[in-house]
Amino acid sequence: MNTNLQLKKHMMKTKLIKTAGLFLMASLMVTSLNAQFSRQGGRGSGAYGHGNAQMSAQFSLDLTAEQQEAMKTLRADNYKTMKPLKNSMQELKARERTLMSEESVDMKSVNRVIDEQTDLMNKMRKIQVTHKVGVKEILTDEQEMRLEQRTRYGRNKGQGANRGYKQDRPYHRNGAGSGYRGGWN
Repeated sequence: MNTNLQLKKHMMKTKLIKTAGLFLMASLMVTSLNAQFSRQGGRGSGAYGHGNAQMSAQFSLDLTAEQQEAMKTLRADNYKTMKPLKNSMQELKARERTLMSEESVDMKSVNRVIDEQTDLMNKMRKIQVTHKVGVKEILTDEQEMRLEQRTRYGRNKGQGANRGYKQDRPYHRNGAGSGYRGGWN
């Protein structure tokens, strides 16, 4: 009788362990699928996203052929303008890191580099606003409203949502983050 009771307890423990293991494996699979999705399609899903997200934004706005061509030209011009500025920003960041890593930090030089970065960020931000105004000029009122709603409500949809529009935050890597990152950049 005692052995039957011990056998039943052992079987129940085994069943519980198997169920817990199965549950753990299922949650790992779901987590990995979510991670895969965010790597492929989650990033850049904002209205001004890059790659496929950009195309999905255009289709959801129902752009005409002329509007698509105008957007393409506007994006290309913006890219040509912003690329050298972004490169200069990266050079200034590298210069700042170099200055900060020296044994005796020359604060005059560091402050000069920071001032250059600030001037460059200001210039880039003005170009971004001009670009956004140009986009709005291409769109109809209804399309502009959809774009506004998409950007406003898309920002709070979890990790990866609306992070693709790097031009909104040119000085952050991968378009992520909006505040002080800490550290030495």
